[in-house]
This record gives sequence, structure tokens and C-alpha cells, in this order.
Amino acid sequence: MAATLVEGPAITARTAASPLTLVVADASWYSTAHLFGSLQRPGLSTLLLQCLDFRNALQRGWMPWQWSRQLEQPRAGLWQQELVLPSGWMKTFPQWGMRPIGRAVTDWRAQFAPQGPLALVMTYPHYLHLRDLLRPDFTIYYNIDDYSQYWPHRAENVNRLERAAVEQADLTVCVSRKRADQLRGFGANSADRVRHLPHGTPINSVAQVAWEQPAPPPADLAQIPGPYLGYIGTLEDRVDWELLDQLAAARPDTSLILIGKPHRDSPGRKPTWQITRRRCLERPNVHLLGWRPQQVLNDYIAAFHVCMIPYLVDHPFNQVCSPTKIMDYMGSGRPMVSTALPECMLHIERFDVAGTTAGFLDAIQEILSHRTDDGRAQLRHAFALENRCDRVAERLLGHLGL
Repeated sequence: MAATLVEGPAITARTAASPLTLVVADASWYSTAHLFGSLQRPGLSTLLLQCLDFRNALQRGWMPWQWSRQLEQPRAGLWQQELVLPSGWMKTFPQWGMRPIGRAVTDWRAQFAPQGPLALVMTYPHYLHLRDLLRPDFTIYYNIDDYSQYWPHRAENVNRLERAAVEQADLTVCVSRKRADQLRGFGANSADRVRHLPHGTPINSVAQVAWEQPAPPPADLAQIPGPYLGYIGTLEDRVDWELLDQLAAARPDTSLILIGKPHRDSPGRKPTWQITRRRCLERPNVHLLGWRPQQVLNDYIAAFHVCMIPYLVDHPFNQVCSPTKIMDYMGSGRPMVSTALPECMLHIERFDVAGTTAGFLDAIQEILSHRTDDGRAQLRHAFALENRCDRVAERLLGHLGL
């Protein structure tokens, strides 16, 4: 099979040195920041905006006198800025809430990127209001989820805005194939401008060589007996806690390693998944390490004997998602086992995708019985290298001939 999952015909790109200004609104998700922040070519100026409201700023520990964030330049050709805006600026009053963002972009462009066409990447459909302020030469709608599930009480309005974004954007990119198929259904006039382009592998997540055997574990992990069945990600209702609980019970000779932000149970009567999660976490061979900084996660992934994606298949969010951990895991080369999510089904030749709990446990047993080398480490590593963030981002711009 081909090494990439790119859809649609290739488009001849502009001259590499042609001036181009790229504004990403916004790059709050690390995967989006990695993707567009990895672009480096002569003549390209990129601004990554990270926009959040007062409430989220306070949750991050920012005091009000810290909300005026300075423009930063991590390297030549790349700038980033964090903007703190009033709560409700995007959902309730987007016409007003986009004005400070528009001013920030206009000021940055006047000072640092006065030449070349402007391409605006909209990561939420609400940024149509920003597009109207900036009037870019190119508009890209970059979709990573079904956003109506973010704000279910405003689902009708979100869907209306998203339809408009797909119809009016020069290009719509979906990280999930199923989501791309859904957005193509908005109309024949826009269907040929919708592309499926999965997440890229962060450059620092691609190991120098594929780890056919586990790497030496970080100090805190080394205190736990192996083999390690590892998972990194959300610890909420998207996870198949029943599956993990059964796995922990069936394999007391292993350690389940969970890395992610711990969440408190709901007060009062708890939903079933929280009861199952607590039962799972109380098992002696389940170890919740908590949150770890993004820059050290690769050390844990490389040390896992098996990397897991244990998501509920029937969860509506999971049905249209493209887990970033697919590429994070593959960059190490380590074996992987996933539940049968639609996006994971696209990789059945690269890692094990199980349709049942029994199948999941059998896949792990098969890997462990072969000293955790399933013979596909090089295949995964090569795929991750071919689909590094910088290469995926270039393909994205190539769809517009940029």
C-alpha cells in the first residue's frame, strides 16, 4: 500500500521562494501548532494564534495582569501570540470577539509580513467572522473534530456555521476520513474541495531508528514492573474502561500504564463509566502516572511494550476523531493495539485493530509472546517519517497550489 493517505490530485505548487503569509486561528491544540509551526520555506511568514477566554486563562493559572501576552518569535519566519478574550467571545458575540484578533493580525502583518498573499487557517467555523475582517486571499477550514459535540446546546448554530465554512473556504481539510465524508455531503459544489489529511507526526516524535524492543524506561516508570501496556491521552468517558478493567484482571503479569490528566468523579450519583474507571484504577497492576509534559512523552512511548488506543467504538466523538496518538506511537516503531475506530481501521497493516474485547486481549498476548516485536516496527517508523508534520503541512498547502 502507499505510504501516505493523501486524497485528491496533486497541484503544482508556487515557487518555493514566493512570499506567503500564513495565519492560523488558532493553534491551541498541540497537534495544530506542530503541523503549521513545522513549515519552513523561503518567503513564508507564519503566525500561530492561541486564543482563549478569561475562564480558561484562570484555569491555566494566569493572573489578569498576565493576560497581555507578548508576540514571540521562536525562530525565523515563525511568530506566535496568545490572546485572552472575554468569555463568550466566540460562541455568543463572535463579531465583536474577533476584532481584537483581527487587530493583532493586522499589526503583525504590517510589521513583519507586508508582502505576499494571506492564507487564513480557520480551526473552528466561528472564525468565518475573522475572515470577514481580514479578507484573506485564501481560506482553509481545518477540521479536527465534530464541533457540535463541543457545544451541544449550540449544535444547530455550529452546524450552520460549519456548512458555511465548507461552502465558502477554498479548501477544507479533515484529519478524520469519516468526518471528511460527512462534510462532503454538504453539497456537490464544495465536495471536491474537501480533503482527508490525517495528523502528521511531530518531528521530535520520530525516533532516529525504530525501537524493535522497548527503550530504557524513564526513572518513574522503571520503578514499576513490566511489561508495560501503555496508554497516553484523555481519562474520561471516551475510554473503554470496561476493556481496560478486563485487561488488567486477565493480565496480572503486566502493568497498565496510564498517562493523562486525572479527573475527579462527578458528585452524587456517578455514571457507570466512572464506577468502572474507579474499579480499574484500584487494581494493583494499574498505574496512573498523571500528566506529563509533551516534550517527555516520547520517552514513555518508546519504553512501552505495547502502545494502546482503548477507545469506545460507539462513542460519537470517537467515531469521527483521528487520535493524535496514532502518529505519536508510530514514530517510535513500538507495537500498537487499538479498538476498531474508523480512523484506526485505515492502518490495519501497520498495527493490530481489534473488534472485540477478546480480540484486543489476544492481540496483546500475541505481541508479548513474540518478545514484543510484531515484525512491523520498521513499517510504522517509515510511515511516521514519510508523514512528518512538515511534510503533511506542505501537502496541505499544495492542495491550494501554494
